[in-house]
Amino acid sequence: MSALTPETLADCPLHSLADAGTAHRIDALKAELERLTGMAWHAGDAGPHLREQQSLLRTVLDESPDFIVLKDHEGNFLLCNKPVADFYGTTPEAMVGKHDGHFSATPEQAEFFRRNVLDVMARGHTEVVFEESTDDRSGQTRYFKSIKKPFIGDNGLPRILVIAQDITDIRRAQQQVQESERRLSYVLNATGEGVWDWDLGTNALQHNARWFELLGYAKGELESSIAAFERCVFADDLDDTRAAIQRCLDGHGPYRHEHRMQRKDGSTMWVFDRGDVVERDAEGRPLRMVGSFADVNERKVAEAMTERLAFYDPLTGLPNRRLMLDRLQQAIRTSGRSGLFGALMFIDLDNFKDLNDCNGHGTGDALLQQVGQRLRQCVRQRDTAARIGGDEFVLILEELGSSLLDTAGHAELVAAKVIDAVGQPYDIEGVAISSTPSIGIALFGAPADTADELLKRADFAMYQAKDAGRNTLRFFDPAMQEAVLSRTQWLAQLRTAIDRRELCIHLQPIVDGDRRTVGAEALVRWNHPERGLVSPADFIPLAEQSGLILAIGEQVLDAACRQLVAWSAQPANRALSISVNVSARQFHHPDFVARVLDAAERTGADPARLTLELTESVLLDDLAEVIVKMTALKARGVCFSIDDFGTGWSSLSYLKRLPLDELKIDRSFINDVLTDPNDASIVQTMLVLARSLSLEVVAEGVETAGQREFLAGHGCRLFQGWLYGRPMPAADWPIAGYGPLSSP
Repeated sequence: MSALTPETLADCPLHSLADAGTAHRIDALKAELERLTGMAWHAGDAGPHLREQQSLLRTVLDESPDFIVLKDHEGNFLLCNKPVADFYGTTPEAMVGKHDGHFSATPEQAEFFRRNVLDVMARGHTEVVFEESTDDRSGQTRYFKSIKKPFIGDNGLPRILVIAQDITDIRRAQQQVQESERRLSYVLNATGEGVWDWDLGTNALQHNARWFELLGYAKGELESSIAAFERCVFADDLDDTRAAIQRCLDGHGPYRHEHRMQRKDGSTMWVFDRGDVVERDAEGRPLRMVGSFADVNERKVAEAMTERLAFYDPLTGLPNRRLMLDRLQQAIRTSGRSGLFGALMFIDLDNFKDLNDCNGHGTGDALLQQVGQRLRQCVRQRDTAARIGGDEFVLILEELGSSLLDTAGHAELVAAKVIDAVGQPYDIEGVAISSTPSIGIALFGAPADTADELLKRADFAMYQAKDAGRNTLRFFDPAMQEAVLSRTQWLAQLRTAIDRRELCIHLQPIVDGDRRTVGAEALVRWNHPERGLVSPADFIPLAEQSGLILAIGEQVLDAACRQLVAWSAQPANRALSISVNVSARQFHHPDFVARVLDAAERTGADPARLTLELTESVLLDDLAEVIVKMTALKARGVCFSIDDFGTGWSSLSYLKRLPLDELKIDRSFINDVLTDPNDASIVQTMLVLARSLSLEVVAEGVETAGQREFLAGHGCRLFQGWLYGRPMPAADWPIAGYGPLSSP
């Protein structure tokens, strides 16, 4: 058996192993044994006093629970106590003068004991050793912890004192603990779950081998730490996982949480993680938490498959009727809270039955799959495209507008997109197949709207589309249908107007304080062949929504440049400038700068006489891009004005950074400048601000002399409004101007 270090002796008392390391007491016992046994050995019976002392020593030795032995230099017993003799099944007297070979169960064991004491005597220092021996009485193996003290006797020969404690029960208890730990370790690793133990005091985290195995790591490849655990948790699940753990730490019940974790190979697995705090301090603070997680990936996959079968169309992968109804009801509730209207579209493929009968169900299924893909691409991510059976599809479009008319306009655009996308040819196994949709649209957002009623309305509108010749759309509300048709017709007429050059510019003078004309603002008008002159308020919003504003903007810019060229040949007008409104969509077009410079160069206009009016909404998207474009045009002489100043996103931060020339105070402030102190204060502030930034100011909508006097009195130099002249055709300008919009 292996020996312990000398420090171990401090744990051993004299009468038991726990005291046996106390050196002076062992030495005292050794001296007393040596004296008495020496006397008895050499002198025989020396008298009553010695016999009394020997009897006392024998009593002390025999009452000790420890094994006490004194041996000579050859390993023979000089003395032993009763526990030793009982172990070997004899008496202390019978053992004196004999060696282990007389008593041990085997010669090998006797030789081991003899050799051991001789070796210790040879080394000459006290040693602590662990030994085992066979009990002659029971045949069982017993375990001992022995202290062996060598010394030199009075006869000059070595002797050794052995004090041994029977630690069989302790050893067996340790073996049982080790076996229990081994079995527990086996159970933990064989259970199939990853087990963890978190010491919150040190923040140390321990895992069993199965924990690493489930994540695809060998033990040691991944560190055992909270940081490593959180790195393995799927990023989207980390916050919820932390919160679930914290609830347990805060004493709100055991930790139970399903989340995803990433394996070593990058794949994702679902786990059911559970645990609880098993130790808290006196104040209730958690000290230790243990738990485990199990791989529930197969169950989650099965649940997902079950959900997909229950809520999704197996052919197209789109939501089925059941899920569509749930989402429609949710969309109706959302619309009620937000006040924004939505649209439900019922789509039926034209002549699908004939296609199925002629080409087979396989072709029909392939077509339905491709239709589903195209419908998904026609709507936003927040919207729903569903297949509710056969060749019938439904689109749920949420939060399209704050008014029914706006909502109908947006819905019509989406429906037109669907008609175009679904109507494109399909390649099915090398054969070109054609199909068209009929679409019924029902708007929702009214308090009484229900999912069933909306489906009936959209279905009814779809049949109206069928009756109208198929491959078209219809709204359920007849009045709304009429409004949409009117809008569609209006848009078609506007496209025609652009192509036919029916748009023209009217010029409204801009004058200085001496009523001298210094320029004009070019305002677009539509000279409709049937309705006469149409105000921009009636068609510019439609142009903005449809994208036609780009073509209109180019024609207005071109007409303004041609007017500048016409004025340049007239001495009275050659110093005049023209202001042109630029929409946000027009300004942010990638070719805007090139188109402005091209218009000036192509017509021969002086860019320095051209002022581009930008609304504050232009600045909202990308201020850096705005500065770059304005700077490029400013370098060529083009001037810039902020139109309708004060009604939008006014900020000194952009005013001081932009290469501006003037501000135009919106007419809404001028109207009541004489009667509303707030408007008066705002206008005065604008004028002071403009002077501080060295910007010119144009007051729009000046209609009375009183307004003009107030503005002039506070430093305004330029005016525009009916007081000085209404917008007039360019041909009516005091000296012949340039009228209809020509092609660029």
